[in-house]
Amino acid sequence: MAIQFDLFENPEKEGLEGPRLHAKVITKNMVTTRDMCESISRKCTVTPADVSGVLAALEDEMFQALSNGYSVHLNELGFFTLSLKCASDVNPKHVSSSDIAVRTINFTPDKDFADKFKTVEFKRCTSHGHHSTKLDDKEVNELLQSFFEKHHFMTRREFEKLTGFNQVKSLRYIHRLIEDGVICNAGTRYHPIYVKSEGVLD
Repeated sequence: MAIQFDLFENPEKEGLEGPRLHAKVITKNMVTTRDMCESISRKCTVTPADVSGVLAALEDEMFQALSNGYSVHLNELGFFTLSLKCASDVNPKHVSSSDIAVRTINFTPDKDFADKFKTVEFKRCTSHGHHSTKLDDKEVNELLQSFFEKHHFMTRREFEKLTGFNQVKSLRYIHRLIEDGVICNAGTRYHPIYVKSEGVLD
């Protein structure tokens, strides 16, 4: 069995030259907790229900440890740590707990676990559904004009669906649209809602 991948274009950055392509895994269907429990049960003497109970307890223990400022190390698997975020304009003299939020949970694999992937095989698989559509600025503006004729606001996911751009390209393009005054964020920093600027796209 091989890991399926495809090649994707890197975002262009002004004044910088670098690799034009990067490889990315083409994800298959998801393996669920039930699937994992049943598979583990077949490899040892515990029942799927026992495995499920242990995993639920593990999730609770990890939450408690991370919430109390600890890192978590699972032997032969890796380390888990929290990554935080705050607004760029936060005042360091008056910062409070409400100004801080968890950005994500970082995972760093143990060396032995990471080394196992050195022996995996790879297979090129073209996936048209994962590639960003190529539209010029005029075509994007026409799509936006048509969209805002029927809707009062737009989310990032709606922009992705409208243009066919992936998440990274959508965020970059939305930022440029805001700088050019085509749209503006009527929501918050972490929950943006985009509306068309007055007199634009009419």
